[in-house]
Amino acid sequence: MNAALWSLGLSLALLGLSLINWPVRAVCPDGRRYLRAGSGRPVALPFMLRWLLPALCGDSPRRWRWCTTTHLVALPPLVTVWMEPWIPDARLRVIGGLLVCGMPGIWRIQLRWPVLVDGTALAWALGSAILLQRGLWFPALLAALVAGCVKESAPLFAACFAWHWLPLAGLAAPLIRRLTGTVGEDHFGQSELMRNPWRAGSLYHAGRWFDPLAMLTPWGAGLLALLVTDVRVVPMLVVTVIFAYAQLLVATDTARLYQWAAPPVALGAASVMPDRWAIAILLVHLCNPWAGSAET
Repeated sequence: MNAALWSLGLSLALLGLSLINWPVRAVCPDGRRYLRAGSGRPVALPFMLRWLLPALCGDSPRRWRWCTTTHLVALPPLVTVWMEPWIPDARLRVIGGLLVCGMPGIWRIQLRWPVLVDGTALAWALGSAILLQRGLWFPALLAALVAGCVKESAPLFAACFAWHWLPLAGLAAPLIRRLTGTVGEDHFGQSELMRNPWRAGSLYHAGRWFDPLAMLTPWGAGLLALLVTDVRVVPMLVVTVIFAYAQLLVATDTARLYQWAAPPVALGAASVMPDRWAIAILLVHLCNPWAGSAET
């Protein structure tokens, strides 16, 4: 618990510094789609599957900012708590949780573009995994269902984080929504790409798959996870990373998608991080000059 409190306090401190560094917040194209959904108008797939936050936050950017910021601040302590079965050192767990704050696809992009669902969905997916770690299967199932109502892929990642099949039941939420909801047209000039996600992924990532600045350097110190050999961590890490990068095949974003693998990557990095250099590694990670903006 002390580690989680330290992680929460430092997360709040980094939030303050981040808001000073990036004081201007904007609404991205995806954000405009969520605001449209929040106003009660139909939106195209896959945005119509993500109904919960538009229902709660409506078309108010202010409510979206509060929701996204709250869940982003919760991510480092959630990761810290989630790491406990693998990492006994409380300080390394705190640093592992704070690695999330240096990953632009999670922290930076969603502070600048707060009308998004990824940070909130990731927090609920982690919550589901933590509840399963403690044997609380029914609350874990409910958390997975909430995550699935926020973003359709979240229960899959919850299952990866828990390394258990139960959160996959949360996929029932987007399935029911697809069968009962109304699919609208895209009103932001990408109707054709929305109807053909494979083509969208191919066009937007053409020539970028082997670009280290797009695909690797935004991980920063997370790349230390490449050195992990713990057999309790490696299968989860590999499977989660594969699923995270596979999303690029059917979508136009990059780091915002593959950094859904952030919890296992942070776990792998923290598990091989030299204890005496851990704080220095975190500071360098937070100042990573090759992190990019995650806006593409």
